[in-house]
Amino acid sequence: MPVACVLMADISGSTKLYDTSGNASALEKISEMLDRMRRMVELSGGHCVKSQGDDVLSYFDQPEQAFSAAWSMINAPWADGLSVHAGMYMGPFLNHENDIYGDVVNTAARLASLAKPGEVLLGDSSFDLLEPHTRARLLPIGELQLKGKADPTRVYSGSVMDFNQQTQVTIRPAGDDRPRAGGAEFSFGGRSWQIAEGQTLSIGRSSENDIVIGEAWVSRKHAQIAIRHHQLEYSDHSSSGSVVQLSDGKQITVHRRATLLSGSGIIFAGSRAEPDSPSAIAFITHNLSGQ
Repeated sequence: MPVACVLMADISGSTKLYDTSGNASALEKISEMLDRMRRMVELSGGHCVKSQGDDVLSYFDQPEQAFSAAWSMINAPWADGLSVHAGMYMGPFLNHENDIYGDVVNTAARLASLAKPGEVLLGDSSFDLLEPHTRARLLPIGELQLKGKADPTRVYSGSVMDFNQQTQVTIRPAGDDRPRAGGAEFSFGGRSWQIAEGQTLSIGRSSENDIVIGEAWVSRKHAQIAIRHHQLEYSDHSSSGSVVQLSDGKQITVHRRATLLSGSGIIFAGSRAEPDSPSAIAFITHNLSGQ
């Protein structure tokens, strides 16, 4: 069975366009956009399989080619409030009667459905085969339990959104002298936790978590906190998202992605950041000695 990197790219904003522009005008604009997306696939060395509604299904010999096409799509200056979100995954597939089938297609589609507008989500099988400079542009979300998959899948995000600016580099580049988190403390509900390099804390409504928050808007497995490569990383896996408030008052919304933290602040499990929130977790980081 042949192996390829499958890319599913979907248009965001088409429903609103049909409402505001009317069916005929919207259909013409969507069709033109799909044509451009197919050309981007071909220019990156890919093979277009089909378009259904607002999406383009394609496959490539190598993940680097698929990422190039996806990156072109999410960076393109689309008009009328339209954008692209995408998912890509590497694996064996079945090619039959001008269509492709298999777990790799289903997984790419599930990743696309989770991606936000202007984002491509990659599974581990495609990420691991990318060039180092491309991997360095991506942000690890964590291990997600995708529907139909027996084991969790490591997922990475490539995004053009203005989200905490350059938090997409998770391995510290040479010459980067920003503060490093050698250890971190967390407090919630009268209890406290400490973690160091290589350790993690889980947050959620389920009693299996380290920090259990029994609020309806908190997911069973809401988020994970870890220190990796001397950096404190907060990964949200929830349906409602999280808000991180830093010591300077700046707030960062985190939803199914990860962000790096330093200094001190408050993590709110959920979409609202209120001072008296029952889901507020205080944190403070401590630098490694000699770093």
